[in-house]
Amino acid sequence: MAEESLQSRLEEGEALPSPPNPINIRMGMWLFLSSIGVFFIASIIGIVIIRNSSPNWGENAPPIPDLAWVSTGVIVLISVFSQLGLSSVREDSLRLFKVCMWLVLILGFVFLFLQEQVWQQMLSGGDGSFNASSSLHGWTIYALGLIHALHLAGGLVFQAYVTSYATRGGYWSLHHITVQQVTLYWHFLGGVWIGLFAFLLWLA
Repeated sequence: MAEESLQSRLEEGEALPSPPNPINIRMGMWLFLSSIGVFFIASIIGIVIIRNSSPNWGENAPPIPDLAWVSTGVIVLISVFSQLGLSSVREDSLRLFKVCMWLVLILGFVFLFLQEQVWQQMLSGGDGSFNASSSLHGWTIYALGLIHALHLAGGLVFQAYVTSYATRGGYWSLHHITVQQVTLYWHFLGGVWIGLFAFLLWLA
């Protein structure tokens, strides 16, 4: 299928996209992810220091809603379908690849919605004193959640571009470096969220 599409483009005189330098792209992505990882690690270390020096930490804090476990399952599915999409485009299974890209995009929005519901449930729980402005514990949870949500929103913009380009037949086995990078980004965000979730459970 990909060979026929490529052949038809050549016959029609369409200019094919020049392949980007994969080494530069991979290096740039790894540097970007490394900087994000260092930021999250530094934030966690700072929060641990504050927690250990605050005797009233966690007072009036509601438990983390069970919906957070559902959102964790969703982000795992994002990683799974992203990897399946990458494997599909490598084998020129372009129909399955397009389906996976759309599923990743939709699940990304589902994850953001579930996260918003988690924060709303936490705000409405307890005695009402648990929030980002009056509780240090609350501030740390919302700050970490917001930072992760912003990075996920950036991933959705990236994924929307990839999905749109994939729908138009822009990727195949010899031209999918961007798909590799968006897949790596989702794996990274999934790993970060699982680590953050475990950390938030410990904080509670």
